[in-house]
Amino acid sequence: MTVVRCRSYPAQTFDGCSACISAALDAIGQAGIFVLGRAAPGLTSQAQGPLEMTYLLRVKLFDDLGERIGSDEIEAEQTIEAVDLPDEADQAVGEHGDGGEEAEGDTSMRLEDFQTVLDRLELSQAGPHGLCGSIAGHLYAFQQLVGTFEIEVVRARSSRRGD
Repeated sequence: MTVVRCRSYPAQTFDGCSACISAALDAIGQAGIFVLGRAAPGLTSQAQGPLEMTYLLRVKLFDDLGERIGSDEIEAEQTIEAVDLPDEADQAVGEHGDGGEEAEGDTSMRLEDFQTVLDRLELSQAGPHGLCGSIAGHLYAFQQLVGTFEIEVVRARSSRRGD
């Protein structure tokens, strides 16, 4: 068995290895959870109080030719304590800070190496406390286009904490 190290991080490029694809799918999933966290209180008619959200997301990543290069099914939970004003949220999207000191010899891509640009957001209410729909857009790594992504929101359910 031959083990090849990921060259993406030192070369500042996305090389399509399994580690890069896994990191890309994680970044897409995190972007989807962020968007759902922002949209859920208004769409589920629960705009006040902490919400417990559970998600089942099907994430797909396609190259620039439209060929699927990765997919994952993500189950996640999130507590939404407060909802920021839209202006504050717009400023926060895409900001990652300086990321701290990088570990010596770190050669794998990190979530902050990716940027998602949303092209389509189609969410609708599914019952009194749920959401369904899709999120789609473009994924960039090191300011270069990796490809497009789709997130199918299979299940997004909310409940007030303590219910």
